[in-house]
Amino acid sequence: MHLEDLFKFNALVFDPLTEVYRLGFFLRHLAQWPELAVAATTPDDHLIGFIFGKCLDGSRDDTQLHGHVCALTVSSYYRRLGIASLLMNYFAWILDLRSAWYVDLYLRCSNASAYNLYCSLGYELRRILLEYYPGDPEEDAYDMRKPLKIDVQKLSLALASRQPVRLPLDDDSEDDY
Repeated sequence: MHLEDLFKFNALVFDPLTEVYRLGFFLRHLAQWPELAVAATTPDDHLIGFIFGKCLDGSRDDTQLHGHVCALTVSSYYRRLGIASLLMNYFAWILDLRSAWYVDLYLRCSNASAYNLYCSLGYELRRILLEYYPGDPEEDAYDMRKPLKIDVQKLSLALASRQPVRLPLDDDSEDDY
């Protein structure tokens, strides 16, 4: 992905199934993890999808090296063609090269299509995050995780409770996970 691709996002970002983030969010992720920011384009260079994520060493929360999918979207005209699966598989492949243990992501509980996609790609429900997404009313999120090749025994799934939890507010965080 290139910096100028950020200016092509409007058609994708305003889709009702896509989370909206500030420009700084995309700039920070593109600068820190350029290999985990990928655009899907048509042969004539029209942006039809993207994935943004990050790779975390786990030192802050005592977990293993892992990746987090922050944003994934595909234009409604190009859905159900396997583009989201290609982006997600590429993301996992890059993290496998880094010897990451797992990939995780959050999604709205109401987004059944995304939930089914992630399940088909090997992601498992870890827990439900109560009132994670702001709004009126606030909406819960699924926290899903997929073990990567290094995690042969699937230890990254061992603590999956599937129980609803409320994440503590972190006012010091500069990141919109």
